[in-house]
Parts: sequence; structure tokens; C-alpha cells
Amino acid sequence: MGRRLLNILKLVSQMALVVLLGFAISLGIHVSVSESLRFPTQNELKSLNNVSENLDAKETSVVKKSRNSILQVLSAKEGRDGFAKMSGTYFSRNDKFYIITAAHGIVGACDYMFVATSDDDVYDCIKYIIVDQQTDYAIIEIEKIVERTPVKLSNVMPSNREWKQEVSILNEVFYTGYPNGLGPLTFEGSVAGISKGNYLYLHSYAWPGSSGAGVFSYNGNLIGIVIALNVGLTGAGYDVLEDLVIVTPLFKIDWDLAYEIMDEPINTGDTGDTGE
Repeated sequence: MGRRLLNILKLVSQMALVVLLGFAISLGIHVSVSESLRFPTQNELKSLNNVSENLDAKETSVVKKSRNSILQVLSAKEGRDGFAKMSGTYFSRNDKFYIITAAHGIVGACDYMFVATSDDDVYDCIKYIIVDQQTDYAIIEIEKIVERTPVKLSNVMPSNREWKQEVSILNEVFYTGYPNGLGPLTFEGSVAGISKGNYLYLHSYAWPGSSGAGVFSYNGNLIGIVIALNVGLTGAGYDVLEDLVIVTPLFKIDWDLAYEIMDEPINTGDTGDTGE
């Protein structure tokens, strides 16, 4: 009698397990079908990580790196209305946070310079590290940005042996910026050449507001910053080649001086100047 009861209980438990398993499978199918039919939310559509599934693994990684480190740069001059607007790449070093951008859009003191991820999320300049108007780059210490992920400088700086490949003709590149104040928008391109002064020419696209955007290579390295479009004099006047972009490569930056200033003790009375 006891053995028969035990067999019945065993059979009942097995049947219950089958029923539960069937329910779980049905629920999973229902959730999967519902998810496939659901229209994405606004946040999902606009996510910085919403990139094409047609990219390969390295392209996906570098595009996400570019998009998650982009900031809009706003610079004003005391006594003047409005802001000069550019783009810049957010990076970290020794637990401090910085942006690298173009110098030509830094028009006033640190107190009048900000970075933003949206109209409501605006962060302060802490200190100008270097604003080199001649080479056209600026490195600026800023507040920590909660909506972005900084690239770690030591992980994205090409080594000496990598530079030949990084500036090789038709090497694939990507950048994210705020052209005409829109964005962040992401573009791809390729290295087209290098000038006598060692500036890079890219076959890509840029507009006002793109200046300062960090250019990443296919290998994930930060190789330069957008500074200008090519403007040529023709028989009909000046012609802007909007698909020929000029870039300051990172090897033209005085990193020894930059590191020296970055490592200086904090001086609350000095926020730097524009280098003018």
C-alpha cells in the first residue's frame, strides 16, 4: 500500500513538473513574441548604444566608444551674447576628467566655458590645461559627467609603432559630433592623406559645430580631432569641400606639457586662459 502511494505521488510530481515546464515554455514564447511586436521606447530609439547590427564587432565597439564619450562644448566671452558651439571627447586620467576639443572655438575664460549632454545637463569648466590656437587643440579639466563614459587616455592613445597604420590611406575612421548644434550624430570615413604640416585629411563629412570631435580609428584608438573643412579658391570663388575634413592628429599635441599641468596641485585662484 505504501509503495503504491509512493508511486502515485511520484507520478503526480512528474506530471506537475511537466505542466510547470510547459507553462514556462509558453510564457517564454509569449514574452518573446510580445517583445518582437512591441514598438521600441523613445529612450531605446535614442540610446547611444543603438547602433547597426550590420557592423562587425570592432566597428560596434569603436562607434559605441565614440558616442558614449561625446560632449557638446559651449564657450562664451564676457560682455558678449551667445555661445560658440563645438564638439569634444570626454576622457579620464588619474581619476580626473577632461575634454579634448579644438582651440578655435574657445573664445573666453574658463568661467564662461561649459560642456553639455542636453539642454538640461550642463557642466562647468574647472581649468584650462592647454589651449593651443596655433596647432588648434584644447585640453580642459571639467566636472565628472554622469550621462557619459570617459575613454581612458592610456587605452586609446596610439603607441609609436601604431601611428603608421593609423594614418595609412583608407584606414577606416569614425567620429561623433554636434554639427550645426544637432546630435550627437555619428559619421564614418577614411584617411585620405596627410598634409605637409602633418594634419590629416579625411574623406568624411563635417559642418560648423563638428569642430573638436574626436576621430577614432577602426582599432579603437583616438587618433585626432576635427578642426576644419577644406576651402579652396576656384575660378568661381571660394569652394567648401564639405567631404574633405581636416584633423589635428594626437601626435601633434604637447603631451609632456599637458601631463605636467594636469599633475600640478590645485590652485583655486587660476582657471587658465585661452592662450590668446
